[in-house]
Amino acid sequence: MKKRIIIKPWLIVGMLLVVPTSLFTAIELVKLNDQEEVIESIYNDQLESVLYSINQYADDITNNWINKIYKELNPAEFHSTFEKPLDDYPQLTRFIVHPIDSSSLHLDDFFIANDTLQTEIISRLKKHTKVINQLQRYLKSGYRKIIGIDLDYQQHLSMLVFVTEEQNRTFLNLLMLDARRFIGEALSPRLQMVAGDDLIIVVRHIQSGELITSSLLNEAPEEVVREQALWLLPDYKLGIQPNGIDIRQLSKKRARQNIGLLILVDILLIAGAWLFYRNVKRELHLAKVKSDFVSNVSHEIRTPLALISMYAETLQLGRLKDDSKRQKYYDIIYRETQRLSGIVNNILNFSRIESGRQQLKFAPLVLNEIVEEVMSNYNYHFKETGFTVTYHLSPELKSISGDKQAITECLINLVDNGMKYSKDVKELTISTGKKGPYQFIEVCDKGIGISPKEQKLVFDKFYRVTKGTLAHHAKGSGLGLSIVMHLVKGHNGRIELESEEQVGSCFKILFPTNTPKQP
Repeated sequence: MKKRIIIKPWLIVGMLLVVPTSLFTAIELVKLNDQEEVIESIYNDQLESVLYSINQYADDITNNWINKIYKELNPAEFHSTFEKPLDDYPQLTRFIVHPIDSSSLHLDDFFIANDTLQTEIISRLKKHTKVINQLQRYLKSGYRKIIGIDLDYQQHLSMLVFVTEEQNRTFLNLLMLDARRFIGEALSPRLQMVAGDDLIIVVRHIQSGELITSSLLNEAPEEVVREQALWLLPDYKLGIQPNGIDIRQLSKKRARQNIGLLILVDILLIAGAWLFYRNVKRELHLAKVKSDFVSNVSHEIRTPLALISMYAETLQLGRLKDDSKRQKYYDIIYRETQRLSGIVNNILNFSRIESGRQQLKFAPLVLNEIVEEVMSNYNYHFKETGFTVTYHLSPELKSISGDKQAITECLINLVDNGMKYSKDVKELTISTGKKGPYQFIEVCDKGIGISPKEQKLVFDKFYRVTKGTLAHHAKGSGLGLSIVMHLVKGHNGRIELESEEQVGSCFKILFPTNTPKQP
């Protein structure tokens, strides 16, 4: 016979909810990350294109100046170092032309009027020999490229270098540029136009960090999203920043919101999965408990019915001639009838409780009188089973308002449990007394006790203590303490339990001294 495979509820929940949810979240996070990278890449490309257009504009201005200057020059003057002031160009201080060839810059015969500036220019040109040779190769390809070289001779003085060819000779051209003035007068209007209301564009001096110009006039953000050195002025950096929240902040904010929503959805789904698992587990447990309950109750009812039927049949047939035996059979029939009646009463009471039809009838009563009445009915049973019962009834108890039948039923259930779970030491102690605003009845036994873990469960419906041989074989439906709890709460009372394994248990039911409100 093949072993039946049982799928655990938590495994079903995991496969149906938790695993798909986790996979969905992981996929969405990856998608979000990819989307944010694409958005940021596109935005950075747009910023780069803005910076490119400004650099290109600066290059166009410079080329126009050079073309105009060359139209005014006399080619006959191009024989040695030639220096020309540029009064018509406010941003340019002077123009220097020096002949070179493909193998040497010939800087030994480079001469201008200003010795200090001459020394600075020669020093800078020697450091950029390879770049100047590259300019010559560009010129042979039909392209005139301009590079910028910063000078320490005077603050914000830069040198624009390019190569030209006149009368089959190559010349090195140097334009002395007032960088601050060039940026403020030539580039600033362009920055204002490109920036508009959406962007902030600034130019700073790299070494000093000085703000040269800004599309916000004299204001500028401390940090910018994108920046790069100006093509013609490598000692100056051009920066760009969105006006307001930039795309990275928006992207991060959006990502945080989406991730937060995903986490919230995951939490809700996991909470739902946990509640689903908890309910399924509880329902499965309840189904098992109900099945056990039906089995136990069936056994409980069948046993007294079988005994009643057997002894009644024997008496009916008149087989017993001995009066003492006949009386014993009557006693057994009566005892089993009472036992059967108790089982049926518990089931009926539970049914009324479950359906909400249980109604308590409050009237004045004295707890001591209830104890005495119940124990009087139990005296014969105590003697038959060998139980010793000790009473501690407080004489101070006065009348309280309660349902006599309900309290009687509570006491009977506690006494039955005490007898049922007592092993070798068959002793019961029944006490009454006062505790704060309550009067109580306490039933103590010296039975097998209840573990701390099970003490939290014994008042649940259908729950039965089954730990140990005695508990496993003890008869009952698992409804007694659940009914006791309901009836005590109906009196606005409470139950206290003290128990230790292999020592015994004490159940104390407390009822308010003042008249409770009827439910």
